[in-house]
Amino acid sequence: MAIDQFVKMDCATISNRYRIGSTTVTIQPLNGRQGLMSYKSGFQRNTSHRETSGVLAMNLPQTLIDLSNDDPLFNRHLRIRTFKRGEIVADAESLQRQMFVLMKGRAYLVCTNNEGRRLVIATLETGAVFGEGALTNPGEANAFAEAAEDVTIWSIPAAEARDMTIQYPILGWGMLQTYGRRLLQVENSLEDVAYKKLPERLASLLISLGEQSNGVIQGVSHQALADRLGTYRETVSAILRDFKRQDLVSLGYRRIELIDMETLKELAGIWEW
Repeated sequence: MAIDQFVKMDCATISNRYRIGSTTVTIQPLNGRQGLMSYKSGFQRNTSHRETSGVLAMNLPQTLIDLSNDDPLFNRHLRIRTFKRGEIVADAESLQRQMFVLMKGRAYLVCTNNEGRRLVIATLETGAVFGEGALTNPGEANAFAEAAEDVTIWSIPAAEARDMTIQYPILGWGMLQTYGRRLLQVENSLEDVAYKKLPERLASLLISLGEQSNGVIQGVSHQALADRLGTYRETVSAILRDFKRQDLVSLGYRRIELIDMETLKELAGIWEW
């Protein structure tokens, strides 16, 4: 049965084939039918209908805040910290020893190679639960989390995280949701690498970022774009200059305005029906 399967994705293998970094993503599902029944009963026992709806609506932070206010025991091992954009939220070792909940903002999971080149392997949105080492046997530490904007993080030590995930299954639910999104991002990245050239991939990334900010991308450097695509800053800068010559974008200091969204979508292979 699928619930008994162990899924492990080793991005070091992907790196050898596609040059997109080296990290290990693991998912350890519940232990058979008994684990599933325990999870279901625990979830029903520890969360109300309103809280369950909040999770399904991806409002995990507010659900956890409500739980924290209602249950003092939930706060025993929590550590709350804030980070500015660009700061390291969790180094590789911390990701193996703690569970993290992204309560506010966005963060990146980043890999680096021996030459110091960076690759963003996942974007974590508000509500993400990460730090697989807290619930599984820690593997090789080769990724870290970096704040993409100002963030608020809750962290729980590994020993307590295991117990709290059993007592408060909403944490495990949030981690499963996060892993699902991360795996989907990896699949999309592999598809882009396999079938799209770099200008097409950059156009797709610009559209994704621009749709979140009304067509004006602020505070994103050429290096940050290169990190998302697994290429060099100089290459991204050259493609952006070409886009500017075609009147597709307008460039400023850490500012990119998308002028011709329709042409960019055609270039990216995005079709609206």
